[in-house]
Amino acid sequence: MADDGLLEAVRGLHLAHPELGPKPLLAKLRGQQPDLAVGNKDVREALAALKAEESKATEAAAAPAAAAAPPAAEEGGAPPDVAISLACFGCGRLPSEMGDGRKKHPVCPKCRELKIPTTYWCDVNCPGNPAAWQRHTPVHKAVRRGRKLKEDGGVMQQRDRETAEEAAREAEQTGRAFDELVAEGARYASKEAYRSAARALREAITLRPDRPDAYHNLGAALTNSGHYVEAAQRFLEAKDRWPVGSEGWARSTAWAFDMLTQEACAEVAKPEWWNDEGLKALSARVLRAAPNYGLANEVRAIVLSGRLSAWEVGPWEVGPRSAAELRKAAAHFDRAAALCPAPVLKADRAEAAAWCRARAM
Repeated sequence: MADDGLLEAVRGLHLAHPELGPKPLLAKLRGQQPDLAVGNKDVREALAALKAEESKATEAAAAPAAAAAPPAAEEGGAPPDVAISLACFGCGRLPSEMGDGRKKHPVCPKCRELKIPTTYWCDVNCPGNPAAWQRHTPVHKAVRRGRKLKEDGGVMQQRDRETAEEAAREAEQTGRAFDELVAEGARYASKEAYRSAARALREAITLRPDRPDAYHNLGAALTNSGHYVEAAQRFLEAKDRWPVGSEGWARSTAWAFDMLTQEACAEVAKPEWWNDEGLKALSARVLRAAPNYGLANEVRAIVLSGRLSAWEVGPWEVGPRSAAELRKAAAHFDRAAALCPAPVLKADRAEAAAWCRARAM
């Protein structure tokens, strides 16, 4: 059994890097505390204890939805990490552990202001982990930066409204609780209320864990709120549930790739296809399935060029590129630019196309 000191140390690292396993966590722990005499087994035991705590919190949060779920949902079971953790982001303590009778921790005030999926805090200045707030604030900056880059005069918001209206009509026709929750998520997303959208979509997933659309929409809400690590996971889960080669599969795959190239996902475990040849083959299939989708063209262009930009090589081991591949990449960057309504992003993709043509020559 892990002692309390080790448990708290691992808790802080696990909250900051939930994607890492015992060995990477141990390396980080030793980097922070070189004199700490612990091994891989100790870290594994601490993680097991933390997961047991998280499971109890998730079960408590999901109990009302689980009671109302149909038998099919109970048999399939939603992923255990679909529900937002009710524990404090800093110290990891649950509300019941505070000893003051609270049923819920306060939410992050900045997340509430930005209408994005929130974190909970025993106190904004968490006494158990004072550095946690500094790890969390980059999310707020990423959201503001992303929204500025995507400014398009309301084009995408209008599309989101149309999507929400279509989802509402479908829910009205079927009367199914799942469809109503998906429609609710779309309605909140069209108002840029991503925290509420994520909540509705998590509930939808508990009802139908086999449906890819709720995972994809949740990934989109998390993307728009700067939660790239979880967004990548949700898009991959959607990808695995769509029929391979379908347009939905292509869109989820493209978004998963986009998230996995973000700096926040640098240490996230990558899928088996995350290599030069695997990405070339996968991006070609994605483009065939969704040739008029802007992100599908951008993914294909990035893979063929081997670069995210003129200055940044792709975050995988990139091999040499031929002039023909670079010319194809330029054509797909041009297509992505033509399909993009946001002026800043459109200019960025046009610049990438020009870079590819210059390199091809």
